[in-house]
Amino acid sequence: MIVGITGNIGSGKSTLSKFLSLKGFTVYDADRIGKEVLQKEAKDDVVRIFGKELLTNSGLIDTRKLGAIVFSDPDSLKKLTGILHPLILERLKLLKFKYSDSVVFVEAAVAVEYGWHTFFDRLILVFAYRGQRLLRAAKKFGLKEALKRDSLQLPYSEKLKYADYLICNTGTLLHLKEQAEFLVKEILRC
Repeated sequence: MIVGITGNIGSGKSTLSKFLSLKGFTVYDADRIGKEVLQKEAKDDVVRIFGKELLTNSGLIDTRKLGAIVFSDPDSLKKLTGILHPLILERLKLLKFKYSDSVVFVEAAVAVEYGWHTFFDRLILVFAYRGQRLLRAAKKFGLKEALKRDSLQLPYSEKLKYADYLICNTGTLLHLKEQAEFLVKEILRC
């Protein structure tokens, strides 16, 4: 069974994923898969479309430069996702085949935005208030970038329509951990 974990920027998807991993579950990160695909299968297409200026001295795509381009231009973002997402989904299909007899989790922030929610057997939505999320995300990206990325994501009211489970990450880490433990029991019953 493939279980997706989604939620808006700074909601606590990665923290939930860490808890699940500590419980012994296999957890993949769609962003990490995307970065691998970007540097391998998609590299030539991305360089052809966005330019050789993206390449570092070691021949890798500079993800900061690419991010600056695509997160400030919707057409560029659409071009990039058009290249990356089919390749990411191919990798996810392999995971679904590999883990057909067990439970594996995949953290995917844009699962609903790009229709990936239909791929997962179950979908977990991690919720946090906007102010909480932006404070958390600003520590990683800076406030301006956090606001920009947040604006590209669907509101929770839309995502909730596709969720099988809701984790409310508005309290303490202990409360999140307790919800994760309850969630695991529920999923294993399916």
